[in-house]
Amino acid sequence: MYRFILLLTVLTLAACNKVHIPENESRLVVEGWIEDGRFPVVLVTSSVPVSLEPQELESLEDHIVRWAKVSVNDGEKEIIMAGGPDNSYFPPYSYTTARMRGRAGGTYELKVEYQGQTVTSATTIPAKKSLEYLKVESIPPADTSFRIVAGIRDDEKTSDRYKFFIRKEGKDSSYISSFLGLLKDEEMDDTVYETPIYNNISVNSSVFEQFFSADDVIYIRFSTLDNTSWEYWNDYDEIQALSRNPFIPSSKKIRTNINGGFGCWAGYGSTYYKVSIPDSLASGRVFRMQTR
Repeated sequence: MYRFILLLTVLTLAACNKVHIPENESRLVVEGWIEDGRFPVVLVTSSVPVSLEPQELESLEDHIVRWAKVSVNDGEKEIIMAGGPDNSYFPPYSYTTARMRGRAGGTYELKVEYQGQTVTSATTIPAKKSLEYLKVESIPPADTSFRIVAGIRDDEKTSDRYKFFIRKEGKDSSYISSFLGLLKDEEMDDTVYETPIYNNISVNSSVFEQFFSADDVIYIRFSTLDNTSWEYWNDYDEIQALSRNPFIPSSKKIRTNINGGFGCWAGYGSTYYKVSIPDSLASGRVFRMQTR
């Protein structure tokens, strides 16, 4: 009798572990942006259905959308963007055009059409702002790692949102979101506000180092963005920070401004900087900032 009850219990637990996952339709996923003075860039993929079966990383290649009709409208003209292989980004395929540059204050409507699906979005480019300074600091006790600290003077008359992106020379092909590199001016006062700029998390590396090394040359993109884009990146940062934490897991859904799909179409007012840690160490300077 005991063995029968034990067997019944095991079978019951086994049955409870069978999870039914309903089939869901693959939808378009858009990651796109347009900056003041620069051309728009759009990456288009399709969502990967959730499955209990393991999926090979190579299978993600099938979710790159290569033949979509991608257009952007600035209120005066609509431009159809050209798509093609582009190893600067992941996935390595992008849509862009040299026939339209973003301008501060302009509103840009995006439309993506593919295999009967149509997704739309709109964004406005905020005015760009400059940093007061960038500072390189060593991390004790070994002093073999370094961090960058930015000084920001916020305008109390406006409500502003900020985002840092990082590209390391010889290591990154494009700008990648800085880890926890998101700010809003409610956190600041009327003096110069200091914030650390952390490394990026690259999909090409399984190891994350939040600080920089002595041989790093770092390009920094400091961007203003609207509240909708800030919400997207805020959700993204939360999932990225907590997804590996077994005690505070995050199952939050990322908010999107893509109608009919997922992702984000963002307008950025960006200023660019170059920080060379080797040059900073050689010169003995504490502050090092070059515009790019």
